[in-house]
Amino acid sequence: MSILGKTADLLRKSFPKNVGKSERNIRLIVGIALVGLSFSGSITPSQEFWLVAVGWLGVMSGIIGHCPVYGLFGKDTAKDEEG
Repeated sequence: MSILGKTADLLRKSFPKNVGKSERNIRLIVGIALVGLSFSGSITPSQEFWLVAVGWLGVMSGIIGHCPVYGLFGKDTAKDEEG
């Protein structure tokens, strides 16, 4: 197995999917909107920081399908959509 394949397996084991597909799409849309809003110029730098931080978390959890907060509380919306 190549190094890329081993890395992908390690990431799958470390970050199991716990966010369902529809929720992933919502997280992506809201995350992109928050990051985009940070470029509006009508907000303070600290507000801009938080919009980008929260937006980036939404985008990343939407892409990889893993939410660390869900992991802490044992929530799994991905299994809810399976069956």
